[in-house]
Amino acid sequence: MKPPHEPIARRRIRLLQPIANETLLYVRDLDAARGFYGDLLGLPVIYESDFFLSFRMTESSFLSCNARREMYTRLGTGGRGAIIEFRVENVDQAWQRLSSLGIPFDFPPEDKPWGLRSCGTRDPEGYPVWISTMLDVSVG
Repeated sequence: MKPPHEPIARRRIRLLQPIANETLLYVRDLDAARGFYGDLLGLPVIYESDFFLSFRMTESSFLSCNARREMYTRLGTGGRGAIIEFRVENVDQAWQRLSSLGIPFDFPPEDKPWGLRSCGTRDPEGYPVWISTMLDVSVG
């Protein structure tokens, strides 16, 4: 069975205009992640909570670590420990555009507690692909 988005990809229509990207890792130990990425590699922390850290790699590239046990158990094992995320200006418009073309989504746009509004689909291999917009929230 062919995925519903295959014909769209063949047309080479540029439907998504990413303005940033983020790699999201599910980790068991947030302190160890901070030590490695923040202290050792020197990436600045741009957001922090009791279960989540975001580091800035470049002006439009981010690395985040999620230490929620249930998320690690569900997504962080067996090679599924990453999400591909594209930042766009308006996630709701992107979701409407892609949904209207038959792209299946795991969840529609929703506000996340770490300051993003995101929706999620999957690539042909089954890897989660999120499309997100930053919410207007204060970090810190």
